[in-house]
Amino acid sequence: MNEASRLLDGDLTAAELTTVLDLLKHDAALRDEVAAQQLIRDGLAGLRTLDDGYTLRILARLRRVQVGEG
Repeated sequence: MNEASRLLDGDLTAAELTTVLDLLKHDAALRDEVAAQQLIRDGLAGLRTLDDGYTLRILARLRRVQVGEG
């Protein structure tokens, strides 16, 4: 089992937790893995995101601002 799974399962010792939290500060791939695994777990548990279109609306607005449409 990897660190991301063990973190989400609560299977880390205090020392391991400190180490993994420090790794998360500097390891974008590990942060992405934890986020992806949490999303998978949430999906399997039937949990839904708060707003499925939120990110898409922000990106669309940023594109409009970039091309000067405001």
